[in-house]
Amino acid sequence: MKSKKSLYYSIISIAIFCILAVVVGVLIFYFVSPDIKEVPKNLEVQVIEGEYCLVTDANEQYNYRFVLEQNIDGEYVQVSEVTEDKNLTNLSNNPDIILNAGNEFRFKVAYVGENGRNGAYSDYISWTMVVTLDEVVLSYENNVLSWNSVLNATSYSIKLITPNGKVQDIESLQTTSYDFSSFEKGNYKVYVTANGNDNFLSSTSLVYSFEVV
Repeated sequence: MKSKKSLYYSIISIAIFCILAVVVGVLIFYFVSPDIKEVPKNLEVQVIEGEYCLVTDANEQYNYRFVLEQNIDGEYVQVSEVTEDKNLTNLSNNPDIILNAGNEFRFKVAYVGENGRNGAYSDYISWTMVVTLDEVVLSYENNVLSWNSVLNATSYSIKLITPNGKVQDIESLQTTSYDFSSFEKGNYKVYVTANGNDNFLSSTSLVYSFEVV
């Protein structure tokens, strides 16, 4: 009977010892691991395969923790925190941020160790979402040059190369066509640019040739 009790107590003691060993190991892993002294120096938004990505310095020793803040009613609010195993996070695929033209953001990043703890964060970078306007597509009939209405364009500009090689600019058009009937007969080349405000990049058509008759 005593031997059974001794065996029982021995098993319990070994189990408790194992549990304590695991707990001590976890504590050592999380709290005694060396601090991360490296801090990412560079952080920028890049367009990769048509998608907006936040990219930082690569370091094979660590993962990466990105903090994303958006300006809402004049105040930056943290809307997302993302841990990645590579040195970028895809902003276009992040459902927590809204990439509309003119929206303002602030980002920072830190390296993350195996224990899940991160080092010091980088300096913030500020970024405003800017959208390129849709392409301008031209057509020509009966001496009238026409183009598609481009969403969010504030005006259109024409750069014209005349038959004698001179360059002529026609600015601030609010229409999507221009009548060349009064121009000298001959062959012309033209570019049309859709202009936007500060949050939209202009879009320029391909060169287009036509003849005034």
